[in-house]
Amino acid sequence: MTQRQPLILATGLQSGGTTVVSHSFLKHPELDGILDMASDRIEMNLARVSAPVVWVKMTTIAFRWEEVAAVYEQQGYEVYPLLIVRNPFDAWASLKHKWYGLNGVTAEDPPLMLRFSRFLKDWLQFKQHGWPVMCFEDFVANPEAALNKACEALPIEFNAAMLEAKSNVDDIAYVSESNASFAENLSQGVVGNVAKRIATLAEDEVNWLQTTFSQMIDEFGYSNRHGVDVSRRELAPNPFDSRRYLGFGPQVLAKKVSAKLPSLINACTEAHTLKRPVVIYGKGDFGEYLLTLLNEHGVEVNCVIDTYATEKDSLLHVSVFPPDKLNTLDNPFVVVASFMHASSIVDTLSEYGKALPSMYWTVGD
Repeated sequence: MTQRQPLILATGLQSGGTTVVSHSFLKHPELDGILDMASDRIEMNLARVSAPVVWVKMTTIAFRWEEVAAVYEQQGYEVYPLLIVRNPFDAWASLKHKWYGLNGVTAEDPPLMLRFSRFLKDWLQFKQHGWPVMCFEDFVANPEAALNKACEALPIEFNAAMLEAKSNVDDIAYVSESNASFAENLSQGVVGNVAKRIATLAEDEVNWLQTTFSQMIDEFGYSNRHGVDVSRRELAPNPFDSRRYLGFGPQVLAKKVSAKLPSLINACTEAHTLKRPVVIYGKGDFGEYLLTLLNEHGVEVNCVIDTYATEKDSLLHVSVFPPDKLNTLDNPFVVVASFMHASSIVDTLSEYGKALPSMYWTVGD
């Protein structure tokens, strides 16, 4: 019988310290593999790895640990488990301010509460089976002790190279560009700083974390050290906070729909108070979402404009007209309900003499 190659599959929360831990393991002379696997796909090609033991670090987002492990088992690897645990309040506070912490509803950007719930199930499964769990706070306080303890349950022995400050990202088989810049900075005190940052959480987020993670909080002695804003409700996901709509990379933070909605509601409310016709341009899913949102806030939408409007067209009982309808409206306020075509719609508004900053609102602004 052919001996299967050992593969260590490590997982944890996004912003849970997993990349820092992964970087330490990948300094081990017997390990090579993936510093950080993409959140929404399983890496099947590990051909660059020539080390005796494969290392794959994932985060529990679109997939749970056991799902990814089953795939690698089917590929012929002998999979060894490792889970990295971090204070859920700290991980949440960090993640929600990262561009990849979009609180959406898609597979690549699922709701934050769903990601954390999947991780919690992973932790409970690890507890049930007695699989190795590394506490990130213990790793920060004493890396050597934490790594030694983890290696006792893995097919490798602790090696002093794991503690070296110098980065060796060029020697790692699979490293994304963002991970490379992060890893290069690890020798500059990043590990200690990661555990000290303070943020502000919405009250509903804190309440959900406190209730959902009560068992883990009790077991590890965790608590919330972040500020709590009782005026904010941010637990619910936003269906259009997703990279498939906003793009990929840090620049999406400037285009987050959820961050723009308060200003949109205020602008539409003011227009409505001044008896200006409020118009939504675009009858797609985003247009329907904005129409529902404005109705919930007492803003009556006069009509919907769409380039491909048909006769007697409507959206949630609001009439849909072609763009020339704009000629019949007195000083309308137009909400551009499109991502891909926002620029061309603004050009169309210019043709109808409506392209003034006070005349329209778009996600791209």
